[in-house]
Amino acid sequence: MNLTKTTIMNTILFVILYISLIVGFILDEDSAGGAIQDYNFHLGVRDFFLEDTIYGLKNYLQTEAVHSPIFIIFLKYLLFLGEDFGRLIYLHLCLSIVPIFFLCLKKKYKTNTYFLLTLSIFFLLSPYFRSSSIWPGDENLALIFFLCSIYFYNLFFQKKNFDEKILFIFLNTFFLALASYFRPVYSLFSLFYFYQLILKEFNLRFFIFYMLINILLSFPAFYYVFFMKITFFFDSVGSFNFINSFSLTYTVLLFYLIPFLIFLEKNLFSCKFDLNFFIISVILTFIVIFLFDYKTSTGGGILYMFQKIFFSGNIFYGIIFFISFNLVNKFLEIKKIDNLILIIILLFFELDNHFYMETFDPLFLICLFLLFNTKLIKNYIKLIDLKRIVSLYTYLIMFFCTKVLVLYLL
Repeated sequence: MNLTKTTIMNTILFVILYISLIVGFILDEDSAGGAIQDYNFHLGVRDFFLEDTIYGLKNYLQTEAVHSPIFIIFLKYLLFLGEDFGRLIYLHLCLSIVPIFFLCLKKKYKTNTYFLLTLSIFFLLSPYFRSSSIWPGDENLALIFFLCSIYFYNLFFQKKNFDEKILFIFLNTFFLALASYFRPVYSLFSLFYFYQLILKEFNLRFFIFYMLINILLSFPAFYYVFFMKITFFFDSVGSFNFINSFSLTYTVLLFYLIPFLIFLEKNLFSCKFDLNFFIISVILTFIVIFLFDYKTSTGGGILYMFQKIFFSGNIFYGIIFFISFNLVNKFLEIKKIDNLILIIILLFFELDNHFYMETFDPLFLICLFLLFNTKLIKNYIKLIDLKRIVSLYTYLIMFFCTKVLVLYLL
């Protein structure tokens, strides 16, 4: 496909999806299924901050909110000139994720720029991204700042000058801190960055600087939670069921890997039988079958909902988990330490008794393309063409339509 046709295709694709998002805004779309409810709750918490922000921060536990008070303060000023106007501004702010993701892809991969731009527009097909754009939530803001941290993370490895590397360590940490102030769970990614930026090729000066800047940026949050005792998220963490979260995370990750597994090269699919890993998989599967106990009526992910509708008990779910555990670990290459750290981080991303697919959509695809080091994605990008793009978009459109069908028609 020549340059002109690709440019026209990208323009048309973005305009169509942008118009669909505006239509969704007008029609009060909530394809995620819970964005309106969350937004209305945030509005109530916002009222608590309207007269005195400091009072709201000091007495935040009275609101019974589990989301960051920083987002509530942001919402307070976002809607200052009117609710609809503020929501529309927020929607367009969220669209910045497309060029930022594109810049990250372009910085990491040396390939067809125009197909990378096409790939970057996929966000507008995510029911969770769309809903959080239309009904302001902290998810998209955290994603935008997280992407900025990834951009400077990649720049760090492309520079040789010490001063430049120090600057990019600072910017990487700064933007991850911003993401974490909106969604505290994003602070877990500091473990990955610490390993990659500091431990992998240890440099004492980088280590000291990294530790100091992290302490400085995290101190306000640390003081707020542990000294002022504003432990707004502790109750939800206390009900965390690791078996539920562990198994459901693997099934969700497999769901998002499927459109890439379709284009597997033969050399990627073949592998030697690993008896030890097989035994571990079987043991974990039996643990899941006997101990999995997801009682919440909402959430769980699409594969869990499929088994819940058509099967009783945990045996079929155990089979789904066994397949997911093996395929995800194989193609995300967890024998590499950096990939293993990322998997562990994602396993702890749902720290309460609720498990929502939106936690990993579009977060996992961001990590898959920009942080995971896998042959699967390297080959996908290397061979990227219209066929692969159409396949991914078709898969995401089918998922979006399924969500809408279930929410509005069933």
